[in-house]
Amino acid sequence: MKSLVTGGSGFLGGHLVEALIRRGEQVRVLVRPASKTEHLEQLGVELYLGDLGDIHSLRNSTQDIDIVYHCAALAADWGNWEEFEKINVAGTRNLLQAALERRVDKFIHISTTDVYGYPNSPVDETAPFRFRGWPYGDTKIKAEETVWEYYHQKGLPIAVVRPVNIYGPRSTTFVLEIAALLKKRSMVHIGNGLKPAGLVYVTNVVDVILLAAHNHFSIGQAYHVSDGSNVTWPQYVNRLADIIGAPHPRISIPYRPAYFIAWLMEKIYGTLTVKTRPLLTRMAVEFLGTDHGFSIEKAKKYLNYTPNVDFEEGMQQVKNWLLQIGYI
Repeated sequence: MKSLVTGGSGFLGGHLVEALIRRGEQVRVLVRPASKTEHLEQLGVELYLGDLGDIHSLRNSTQDIDIVYHCAALAADWGNWEEFEKINVAGTRNLLQAALERRVDKFIHISTTDVYGYPNSPVDETAPFRFRGWPYGDTKIKAEETVWEYYHQKGLPIAVVRPVNIYGPRSTTFVLEIAALLKKRSMVHIGNGLKPAGLVYVTNVVDVILLAAHNHFSIGQAYHVSDGSNVTWPQYVNRLADIIGAPHPRISIPYRPAYFIAWLMEKIYGTLTVKTRPLLTRMAVEFLGTDHGFSIEKAKKYLNYTPNVDFEEGMQQVKNWLLQIGYI
């Protein structure tokens, strides 16, 4: 079995590569010239220099590949629309086309529950997509729509995994960035703090990806993945604060005022054409202030998924990693 992983130099993709190597599979990783590959080189995987925008390199990288794992994406709550479109939409289409031409056995697309547009309710996989006017979520919707197009119209065997909010060792977004805000005492809570954050430890996501990859009945299906816990953002943030020795956030902003402040900041930054992200965005407010308790019953029932790492163990692993890299 030979696999191609995009985004293998990143957070989720890197953990997936490690799991594939442990399974004894041959792994090729698509990397860009600027990618940090030291970790991958230590694993002994095949590195292929290419880019999602270069269809020629994708045709070459998918040669003799059985399964494509598409983890690469631009994920942020603020940024240039053209970059999001280029990577998340056009890049996905290019990779799908290359995989189709090479007749790969399966294409595993890593999507996100952000495609639902933060419905503030625990919807299942049949819920409709919802465009919100924010580059990340909207381009991930377009990317997934393209995936389904290649399945329904062109017969490419696909499966879609929609993780909720991934944390764990080597996480920039949910570990290092929040830790930095905590150290600067800039982190705030949004809303009443009672809604599930939908956290999922990174190796639990990898487990579902591999279960979907090696289950024939997963073709043409989408699956949520989370830890299935009711841990809230304040619980997570406060635990991370304890780990790094920082004070808990003291400020909690009600949801509606926070949304208005974020809207105002976005307007100001847009008018002044400021390139850095606002201190608060509407996407961040909805992200931190809505219910992410999405159902994982489908993955449990049809993939026999059981979250192997719970919150306590996950945070211990985060602590161990932060100690290892000298952050604490």
